[in-house]
Amino acid sequence: MGNPEVTPTEYRGRKSNFELLRILSMAMIIAMHYMTKGMALPKLSVDHGIGNIVFWILYAFCLSSVNAYVFISGYFTVDARWNIGRLLRLWGEVLVYSIGVPLALSVFGLFDIRGGGLSLWQQIFLPVTYEHYWFATAYVMLFLLSPILNLAVAKMDRKIFEKMLLALIIVFCGFKSVDPYLIPWDRYGNDVLWFVVLYLTAGYLRVYGVPFLKTQDRKKRKTCGLCVYAGFSILTFLIAYVSSFVVRGAGKLEYYMDMTYCYNYITVFIASIGLFVAFAETDMGERAVINRIAGYTFGVYLLHDNIALRQQWQKWLGIGPAMGQWWQIFHMLLCIVVVFAVGILIDGIRKAISTWHRYR
Repeated sequence: MGNPEVTPTEYRGRKSNFELLRILSMAMIIAMHYMTKGMALPKLSVDHGIGNIVFWILYAFCLSSVNAYVFISGYFTVDARWNIGRLLRLWGEVLVYSIGVPLALSVFGLFDIRGGGLSLWQQIFLPVTYEHYWFATAYVMLFLLSPILNLAVAKMDRKIFEKMLLALIIVFCGFKSVDPYLIPWDRYGNDVLWFVVLYLTAGYLRVYGVPFLKTQDRKKRKTCGLCVYAGFSILTFLIAYVSSFVVRGAGKLEYYMDMTYCYNYITVFIASIGLFVAFAETDMGERAVINRIAGYTFGVYLLHDNIALRQQWQKWLGIGPAMGQWWQIFHMLLCIVVVFAVGILIDGIRKAISTWHRYR
């Protein structure tokens, strides 16, 4: 996820349009965690109030964030040389947060590290193996597979590549998007299998571009991308909203209503491509501030979604009094800014210590 352990000199030369997408994606991920883990999103089948509808629409727009994050990695890693040092740095960064945050909070009495049993200790000290962070686990597995995937993108005939990619999309995205019943092996896009599909899709976009964007006008391609993103995000909400009436009236389709809000649902997948294309077609040049902030986004994720914090920071930032109020959306925006700022500060300190230790 993101660009773990990027040194200061590596910020130069990075494409700021993609780095801005990285920042926006992390902000949207924080927003989703505010709504779901902060219990601020009652089911549509239970609450059809305007306030809840607004948040479900916002959530639909935020869903593309995780897919977009993986797209960025695939887009730039697909022709990169595999480096075990990067894997070790990534693993080490995850360990620092998975161990450090619970220990630090337990010192101040904000987390009971002794009361969680063996499973808690496994998640803390073996975070990748025991999915302390599901994204980090999936990303590490993807990184291990990336040399094989890169070879496939580079060597495979285009027609065969397209047929294989289409088959993967149908299997891991298409079937679950029309089947009203739970598919046993479907993990809602929260696993390495879906990341492989995203990675290969990004590789295809890198090599061949977007088939349905034939225009040479970059501005039109950007506009088309934004329209696809907005249109399919709204469609995601509408499918869930219509399904909610069936659930309310007949007690059926509740699973399908929930599945529309998964990373591997077809409308979310297409919306993610639209969002990615919109930023890919944005010419920003090189913005040092954007590039530097983007370098901390993985740390922001590892901090706020840590097992000791993932359902606490919303309470600490006062989500209770904001629930159901007209100003709750502003409260959510404020929380995003605060969480992002604290995450940047903490990861900045971690990187400074790491750099000092490495070069002293």
